[in-house]
Amino acid sequence: MLVKKLFVAFVILALGFLGVFNPFRTVVQYIFTPVEFGLKNTASSIKDTGNFFIALKGLRDQNISLIKENQNLKSIILSLKQADDENKILRTQLNLKNRNTFDKKLLLANVMGNAKDLTGGSVIIDKGTRQGVKAGSNVILANYLVGIVKDTQSERSLVSLITSPDISATVRDIDVAQHTEGLAVGQYGTSIQMTRILPNEVINVGDTIVTSGKDGIFDANLLLGKVVKVVSVPAEPLKSAYIETQIDLANLDKVFVIIE
Repeated sequence: MLVKKLFVAFVILALGFLGVFNPFRTVVQYIFTPVEFGLKNTASSIKDTGNFFIALKGLRDQNISLIKENQNLKSIILSLKQADDENKILRTQLNLKNRNTFDKKLLLANVMGNAKDLTGGSVIIDKGTRQGVKAGSNVILANYLVGIVKDTQSERSLVSLITSPDISATVRDIDVAQHTEGLAVGQYGTSIQMTRILPNEVINVGDTIVTSGKDGIFDANLLLGKVVKVVSVPAEPLKSAYIETQIDLANLDKVFVIIE
């Protein structure tokens, strides 16, 4: 059997050497060359498609990486801006403290707003009893009175603003010789009414009003604002004035709590 297979192989080899199979080879090549070319092109296309998707995945991964890097950079920039704003506030407060020989401890707090109070008469801050805040603690910004702590928890406190009707403070006019005194009561918005002014006492539009400290609730010499209107009714024994705050209470970001 082996001899027979060797003989057949020898005959085929000899015939091939003599060119007997050339016509058949030509026909086969003619038939299968286009198929071979098509398969080659298909394989090349598949390879290119594969490379395209690999490259596309690489671009997607790179894009995701760039997005994350951009987000991280934005976060860093925001943190730096917040730190810069905080440093500016601290520098301003420190300068005023040094200039006014203000010897009380101040605690910086972030204002969180108060969605439950639709009147805008109060805000919540992110400091509480754990940081030394108590009910009755004065809240300031620079040397302006912002309000007073009404209620406090471990990590946050409720602050009534000076424009709230819940707040009243004894005040005085520092721009007139006799330092006209009265009682300031919040009127919502940015307005405060100064009442209990005697008819013969002087108070003018543009005068600066500060706390007198006589009520035992607010520290003395904290700024409330400036007089924008004086109301005097002949039939009434007392006159009043309206004070406008000089700070934007609606957009408070940071405040200081006076810690006793």
